Amino acid sequence: MPVLTKVSELGKLNIPAQIRRQTGLERGGPVMMTVVAGEIRLRPVRTVLTGLQSDADAVFTGSGETVARFLTERRAEAAQDEAIKENVGRTDDSPGRDGEDRA
Repeated sequence: MPVLTKVSELGKLNIPAQIRRQTGLERGGPVMMTVVAGEIRLRPVRTVLTGLQSDADAVFTGSGETVARFLTERRAEAAQDEAIKENVGRTDDSPGRDGEDRA
């Protein structure tokens, strides 16, 4: 159902609540904006990422690899890197993050 709206002088566009609900756009949520055949296309970033993940899964079909496994491994590596950064320069008798002595 077409809805008429206006672009403000500052270039802002109000998207009616009904359309936001139908398309999964969240108030304040990030969106991907593209121009397709002269029309503006808005999609929630999470929808775009889900589509990309599905495309990548299709590429890896039969290889035993999955995007989910890759992301899990990368997140674990990032957590380890953060833990290492947090502990760099600490001595055994320096206080921990909670301020308590570690000795």
